[in-house]
Amino acid sequence: MLRQNLVTLSIALYKTNFYMCVMADRLNTTLFLVELVMSEEEGVEDLEASASPTLPVVSIGGSGENDEDDSDITLSEDEEDMENGHISEHRQASSPDDGASPRRQYKTVNGKKHIDMTPPDQLLSTAQKRARKLSVLRKADRAIYEYIRCTALTRIVYGSYHWKLAESHVDLGEAYLDLKGYASQAEYHAETAKSIMLHGAHVSGSVEEKAEIYSVLIRMYYTLGRACTVMKKYSEGEQYLNKADRIAQERSHLDCVTNKECDKTDIQLFLAMARLYGRQKKHALSSEKYDKSISLIEKVYGPDSMRLIAVLHDYGRLEQSNGRYSNHEKAIGLFQQAHDIATVNYKQGSKETVDTALALAQAYANTGREEAEGSAESYLNECLAVCTTVHGPHHPRSLVVQDELARLLIRTNRHEEAMAILKSSVSPKCQVFGDYSEQVSDTYKLMGSVHLAQGSTEKALHCYKKCYTIEKLVLGNKHRKTKDTLRTMELLLSSPSMANKFAIHKEDELLKRPRFNSIVNRTTAIGGFKPQV
Repeated sequence: MLRQNLVTLSIALYKTNFYMCVMADRLNTTLFLVELVMSEEEGVEDLEASASPTLPVVSIGGSGENDEDDSDITLSEDEEDMENGHISEHRQASSPDDGASPRRQYKTVNGKKHIDMTPPDQLLSTAQKRARKLSVLRKADRAIYEYIRCTALTRIVYGSYHWKLAESHVDLGEAYLDLKGYASQAEYHAETAKSIMLHGAHVSGSVEEKAEIYSVLIRMYYTLGRACTVMKKYSEGEQYLNKADRIAQERSHLDCVTNKECDKTDIQLFLAMARLYGRQKKHALSSEKYDKSISLIEKVYGPDSMRLIAVLHDYGRLEQSNGRYSNHEKAIGLFQQAHDIATVNYKQGSKETVDTALALAQAYANTGREEAEGSAESYLNECLAVCTTVHGPHHPRSLVVQDELARLLIRTNRHEEAMAILKSSVSPKCQVFGDYSEQVSDTYKLMGSVHLAQGSTEKALHCYKKCYTIEKLVLGNKHRKTKDTLRTMELLLSSPSMANKFAIHKEDELLKRPRFNSIVNRTTAIGGFKPQV
């Protein structure tokens, strides 16, 4: 009996020892995998400004910091490196000289690793504030990265079919469209938001929440309309913008919505419709929407608001694009109003004042009248003097103003002055834009036109050959500008006197020859029975 008990006890001790060895082996394997994963990660965002106390193992971020304003959120150097995909040097455990693989550094408390246990709703609030601030600063890539984080966190907090997730997709789509100009990505995310809004059951608990749902729908259709306008889907874009307008009218009837909010929404919709109708060549409808948007902007923001400058420029270009029915007087008035607003709001010599003065000079030059050309020359000389003083004579903006002044002098038959400006701008353009650039080729083309006007056909052909060589390398043989330059050269070489001095390259001559075809056309089909005579 005693022997049997000893055997049973030995078996039990053996099993216990075996299970303990297995568990220890599994624990060691798990720790090894955790260490391996942690060593391969390339960065971590460090929440150092947490307001709540840090526990021995985990730290829970407080909610007091997340309630601050957008202006209080600052991006540390480590966060900028993490968002740009780089690892800062002080986060690497070993230098590249010692040959060891870099290890990630962690904060430890009592020898235990730090674990971030901040709730996702607080992370979402912080990410939204950071994304809005980056959007204002026009830091496109980092702002889009934060909006993507907001989308993921919103799905964690609210679920896959909540209207808040649709709102985050709309924010991401607007960021793609406004910051990067990616219309297809904006359309994709707006369509995703549309699918969420259509398939989810959204019950508003209050009038304010109902107004927010309406706002999401308006922004969703507004983004779809703008994206379709960029992608030339004009009929679809018009339908989306009309839907957004109808929803905006329904939202305006709610008690919690103010008149100022309605006016701001109408401004955005009217501008989107005006640009859509302008691309469709519906000038009457586009002018009507521009007039409404300008009156609302003056009502909400004041008659000297900086928001009017871009709208007035778009409206002025629309009035100039109507062919023989263009209203140049109205366009000059719009550009003059934009220039006056820029002069009031910005310093002399700023980018905005130079741009508005240049646009006003171009509007005067497009009229074709002598008195208007005099006004255009005075504005261009003013712009050139300001740009040369502020930026220097070799700045890209100064070179652009010089080109406009040269074109105006060519139109007024002052060829010597225009040629002097063009010759002096070739070397700076080669330094700024490169020897083989479109700006340099355009300069040679203008010089060729001046030589043609002066009757120097040989010099003109030299300039056109330089222009053609650059355009062929930069734009390609099939580009419209390259083909136009080649056609001009062929016309110049068609005269007998020029054909003896210059010859088109042999490859270009071979391209003009018809393709060789070894198959001879037959009037009768091969094979079959011959007809009996």
